[in-house]
Amino acid sequence: MNEHNPIAQLVLKIQQAWIEKVSNKPALKFVRVLIKPEESRVYEGFCKLESTAHGRLPEVFVTQLTAFEDPDTFSTALIKDWLAEYDKSDAIIAQADFKWDAQPFRTGILTDELLLEMLGSFQHALSRDLVLALIPRQVSHTQHLKNWISNLLKQGIPAGVKIMLIDHVGNEQFTIADKQFPGMICNLYVPIDLPEAIQKLAGRGDPNNPEIMLRKCVFEMGAALKDKDVKRLHKWGQQALDCTQRSGNKGLFATAHIMYAGLLFHFKREPQIPQLLERGLRIAKQGMLQKDPACLPLVVQFYGYQAAYAQIRRRFSEAIPLYIQQAEFAEQQNLQTAALNAWYQAAELCRRKDAGRYYDVLEKGYKAGIHLSDDEISASIYIYILRDYYNYAFSNKQTNVVNEIDAKMGRLFGAEWKADVDNTRKNRAPMLLPLEISNLNN
Repeated sequence: MNEHNPIAQLVLKIQQAWIEKVSNKPALKFVRVLIKPEESRVYEGFCKLESTAHGRLPEVFVTQLTAFEDPDTFSTALIKDWLAEYDKSDAIIAQADFKWDAQPFRTGILTDELLLEMLGSFQHALSRDLVLALIPRQVSHTQHLKNWISNLLKQGIPAGVKIMLIDHVGNEQFTIADKQFPGMICNLYVPIDLPEAIQKLAGRGDPNNPEIMLRKCVFEMGAALKDKDVKRLHKWGQQALDCTQRSGNKGLFATAHIMYAGLLFHFKREPQIPQLLERGLRIAKQGMLQKDPACLPLVVQFYGYQAAYAQIRRRFSEAIPLYIQQAEFAEQQNLQTAALNAWYQAAELCRRKDAGRYYDVLEKGYKAGIHLSDDEISASIYIYILRDYYNYAFSNKQTNVVNEIDAKMGRLFGAEWKADVDNTRKNRAPMLLPLEISNLNN
């Protein structure tokens, strides 16, 4: 890790706080790390670093992104994900001469007790303290997750094992009373100045380098947006366009357009948005012809931004064809995830605003993912397309399709897969554009 990097300095500060307050304290079993939402990437990086040979802490971290559905199935899901990751790392583990017998945890009833036994067994094989760092992709019910942690503490987390969970400052969900578990809980908060680190990072290097200049402009645009200063945002947006145009780099020039337009989405009536998107798309297509590798994904993104802009202006008859165009283009370029996301967006918009086209678009989305592997299906938005197409096939007595989907999803999610997918979709965060634009429909 480059310790001169401003972000690396923040990670170092977290490491130092951890060593001071958590390490070499065997009684501690649950570490609740308090962060601001915008700091999540820094803490993910901290956890990933500590799971490698480059970590500084005496503990070994194993980070799990397993989604929390309910307290009865979470331990089961964690064990399955843990063993899947362990199996993928066979070659590395063999080189490290690490001996752990995973077989006892592959069979039988996967319970909280078995999870604790597995953690204790793994820690014993490590001969070092172990931290199970939980960063769930999704939490269906925060109180249930809190209850799950309390239950593990009551059962007894093995010696040398700690569980870490991230909570948000000002919106704390996982506070557990110390007097219920004396000496077993640590609440860790490390004040870090992320905006200053980002500003330093943006300004590093040759100030005349167009990439450095663009980073500075984007940072200043973000600061202007935070202050709701449209005039200042335009000033730095224009500077971003000017410096990247002078570079002659089509990918960089197109990137400046999409970033500038994306930030203006917060002011959705800004007349420059469609102009920036149209011009940026032309530049990205020119870059594709010149074999600039950065331009292909940019073309896909521009179609998506144009569709989203039409949607938030309630021009649904324009938005739907643009999502379809995005999906078809992404398919042609073998960008499977982008294609499926666009098909899903198009289908959902049709369902609500143009029902006559819904099943045709849904079917195209279904066919686009029909050759995906089980891992690709479970990790993508395709599960929602399959769920919706199942209903369509069932209503139209397409028995073969119904059976195929039922077998596939049952294999991945169990007999109750329809209810599980419905619940996951109900609780999932809305799909956002790459710049994490929010409140677009206000």
